[in-house]
Amino acid sequence: MKCRTVGVLVALLSSAAACGSNATVSGGTQPALATTVSASDSTTSTTVSTTLPETSAPETTSPETTSPETTTTVALIDPRLVVTPIDVAAQCSDTSCVSVAVTLAGEVVWFDSATRVVTFAESGRTVAVDPSVDGPWSLVLMGPDDVAYVMSVPDGSTGETLELVAIPTVGPLAGLEVARVGGLDPSGDSNLIATAKGVMQVGCCGFDDRSPRADTPLTMAWVTSAGEPSGVVLPDVHLEYPDDDSTVVVRTDPDDSERRWTVPTMLAGRDMPPVVATDDGGALLFFYDYLGSPETPALLYEFRPDGTVDTFQVGQYQYAAAVHSARFIVVFDGAYVRLSLP
Repeated sequence: MKCRTVGVLVALLSSAAACGSNATVSGGTQPALATTVSASDSTTSTTVSTTLPETSAPETTSPETTSPETTTTVALIDPRLVVTPIDVAAQCSDTSCVSVAVTLAGEVVWFDSATRVVTFAESGRTVAVDPSVDGPWSLVLMGPDDVAYVMSVPDGSTGETLELVAIPTVGPLAGLEVARVGGLDPSGDSNLIATAKGVMQVGCCGFDDRSPRADTPLTMAWVTSAGEPSGVVLPDVHLEYPDDDSTVVVRTDPDDSERRWTVPTMLAGRDMPPVVATDDGGALLFFYDYLGSPETPALLYEFRPDGTVDTFQVGQYQYAAAVHSARFIVVFDGAYVRLSLP
């Protein structure tokens, strides 16, 4: 099974968090080469070829030395992307981890495991989580009704198992636990992802022809702020891997209608790439193969409703905290930034 997003979040709980490099984030963008796209007239199959922008700068040596010249490769951010720094503390410190998600409405949210407070970036609203809820833990995602879904290490556990806890951030039960599921795989490359009807765990490290597998059960159905089943059905995206080393991105809407895009490359690693159905009828996918091809810069794939595909290089950012339906992502490399598509 190929796996990718929430595994990094799960890793926060086991002190193997991807705390990023020491790189700093610039408030602006840097120039990069353009990508090229070729697509058929059909809306169901698309071929994309991507020019990966890189620059090389030779190191200077004194005239007396005879050492061979070396080069440094710099990954650049596509200039079409709008880069917005997010004023939130670095991901981990010696005493706590800060995890970031985005509400369905598009507001950035973070949770500090030391203070046990959920903070909404734009409104400034904060929600204190009740001390009776087990920890330490990490915010995985925000679901319908602004319910936060967090990973928890149960009392007495040494990390061999994890739990998923639903905590509303609005209403009379805000900050309290309203649902919990235990026995989850703690391996760092197992993902918890948002699907049509709830949260699902995608297992790590195998190679199937579909991600997630069609028979993967829900970990937890969407719940309301009162902890009742919400019945909400969201647009869903899964990935298919034919035998020709391509990837088929499949969007399924609540009316069961499908739209498909094909790219001639395997968008697969040890975990499932972060992917979301976008509000315009397309899809957005972040991909970085940190084990199989770490030298290849991370790419953001936009699958458009007209059947075309475009790609955006995202520079040094190798970890996506959230991929949102409003066509933006939140990424991290020493600091969090929002990258918005044009």
